[in-house]
Amino acid sequence: MAEPKETQDQQEQHGIGIADVVRVMVLGWSATLLTVSYLNIIPGMKMDSTFVASLLTGAMAGFGIERKGNGAQKKEPPTIKQTSDKPKV
Repeated sequence: MAEPKETQDQQEQHGIGIADVVRVMVLGWSATLLTVSYLNIIPGMKMDSTFVASLLTGAMAGFGIERKGNGAQKKEPPTIKQTSDKPKV
């Protein structure tokens, strides 16, 4: 039997909320580890920060936050130009 529309919407909203909480947790965890690593707060801590940095970047991208380089312009979506169907001789 199908569930009423209201309960499906509530379940969908609940799922979105959990996904946001998980992304915020990953964002905080990875930012904390990178900060500790770069500032050398724990002297004996040795880690490869590449994986943690990729998690941080992915979590930020999930929220729509992107890094912009120096002089980088906004990318325009590619366009398809129509050409004639006649072959060139």
